[in-house]
Amino acid sequence: MKEEPVDILDEQGGKTGQTLLKSQAHKQGLWHGGAHIWIYNSKGEVLLQLRSPKKVVKPNVWDVSVSGHIPAGKTPLETVVEEAQEELGLKVKPEELVYIGKVIFDDLMPPDDWRHRVHTEVYALLQDSLKLSDLNLEEAEISDARWISLGQFSKDLKDPSKAYLYSPNRVSYKLALAQIPKLLGDKL
Repeated sequence: MKEEPVDILDEQGGKTGQTLLKSQAHKQGLWHGGAHIWIYNSKGEVLLQLRSPKKVVKPNVWDVSVSGHIPAGKTPLETVVEEAQEELGLKVKPEELVYIGKVIFDDLMPPDDWRHRVHTEVYALLQDSLKLSDLNLEEAEISDARWISLGQFSKDLKDPSKAYLYSPNRVSYKLALAQIPKLLGDKL
């Protein structure tokens, strides 16, 4: 897969006018954009992906349904629609997505201790008819996918014997666990 350039952002998330390859932005610890989709259903479950062991950022952990860096010149919405297709084989219409907030990642990444700095726009997508067998997982990105109840997800994150199975940076998780029940309202 060809590496695309990303727009370099300032600390507040504004574009600086500079673009670099994602790996260069990572190596230099520069801010750039990201986008997530939390796929959920009316049963109060979210879809998690198991990140491939080949991933540079957070390999071999359960994480948000869809995630990606925003390529230079693209919007967060364009990015998540494309990432859903690439990662899961899922066709998503922009109008189906609900914006739930923005999270900021500023992580020190092992083993080389480089900084991963990302302003991430987060969306939610209700998918009541989606079955795991419907997904076409991109092998270079994702090893597995599963549905988990919001309650079990929250419990796992608080349990030291299970928490290590999930991404260590949980700001997007907190947002999803707070916002998806509101979207479900009386359905939950």
